[in-house]
Amino acid sequence: MAQETTTTTFDDLTHTSLVQPVVIAALSEMPHLWKLTREFNSIADQATSAAKIPKETSWWGTPDDDGASVDLELNGTEGTDLGNTQASTGSITITAAEYGVAMEITDNVIEDSVRGVDIFNWLEGRHLHAIGLAMEDDFLALFASLSNSVGSSGSDLTIAQMIAAQQGARVRGGGPGVYVIDNEQQLNLDTALIATNAAAAIYALSADRMIGYAPTPDNGMGSMRNTMWFRNSPTYTSGLTDTANAAADVVGAYFAPTSSENDATGATTFGHVWKRLPRLETDRIVIGRSTLLCTTARWGCAELQDGSGTAIITDAP
Repeated sequence: MAQETTTTTFDDLTHTSLVQPVVIAALSEMPHLWKLTREFNSIADQATSAAKIPKETSWWGTPDDDGASVDLELNGTEGTDLGNTQASTGSITITAAEYGVAMEITDNVIEDSVRGVDIFNWLEGRHLHAIGLAMEDDFLALFASLSNSVGSSGSDLTIAQMIAAQQGARVRGGGPGVYVIDNEQQLNLDTALIATNAAAAIYALSADRMIGYAPTPDNGMGSMRNTMWFRNSPTYTSGLTDTANAAADVVGAYFAPTSSENDATGATTFGHVWKRLPRLETDRIVIGRSTLLCTTARWGCAELQDGSGTAIITDAP
C-alpha cells in the first residue's frame, strides 16, 4: 500500500540507532613484561632524574673459567701471611624518561555524550594503557644491547637456539629465567616443534623430558601472552620487540626476571626506577569551553647484569 508512515517521514521523531552505554576497547598489545624487571626505590624526592645502583666487581674470577681464579690465589699456606685482596664496585645508572598524553575535550562532547559513559574515567584508563605500551617498548628495546646472542640473521628461530639461549645464561652464572620472543619467533618455534619433533606433537611426556615443552591452557591468547613453558621457563610473546640488521631480523631474549632468588644472587638482568608515578591532571580552558586531560609519568629501565641474559636474533616476517 502506498503512502505509509515510516521512520523516513517521521525522521524528526525517530532515531536511526541507539548508542549503547559502553565502549569496546581497540585491539592492542598487552603492556606487562616491564614488570619482570627489578624495581628500585623511587627517586621522586631526589633532585635528579638518575638512580645510581652500586654493582659488585668479582675478585674470585668468572663463571665457567675452570676454577682458574681460585685454584691457587685463595689457597693458604700454614705459617704464611695471606696476601691482601682488594674489593671494588662499579655502578649502573638508570635515568627516568618522561611519558605523557594530553587531550583537549570540548564541553559539547561531555554534554552530548550518551548517558552511562564517563568520558573522563574511560580516557584516563586508556591514557595509562598507552603509557604502559610506551614503557614496554622501551624495555624490550634493551634486548638488543645484550652482549651475548644466539640466532642467525635471515634464518628462522630453531629449537636448538632456544636451548642455547638458556644454557648460555646458565654458564655465565645467570639464574632462573624467562623467554620473551617476537610473534614471528613464536611462529617459528611452533612450526619447528610440530615439523621436526614428533615427541612434542604426539608423545607429550617425552617432550617434557627432552625440552621441557608444555603449552599453556590458553596458548597465549590471554592478556599475559604466556604461550608455553620451554625448558621449564615461561615463554611470552610480543609484537613490540625491536628489529635488527636493517629490519631483517627481530630481537627476543632469554633473561633472569626479578625474583627473591635472582635479586639475592645478582642475576636479575634488568631494572627500573620511578621518578613520577602516573599522574592524571585536568586544566579548565575557559575561552575554549573545554577541559584539558593530561596524564604523565617519569620512569626508566636499564640493563643490570649483562651475562644473565641472551639476545635471540632471528629472521623477521
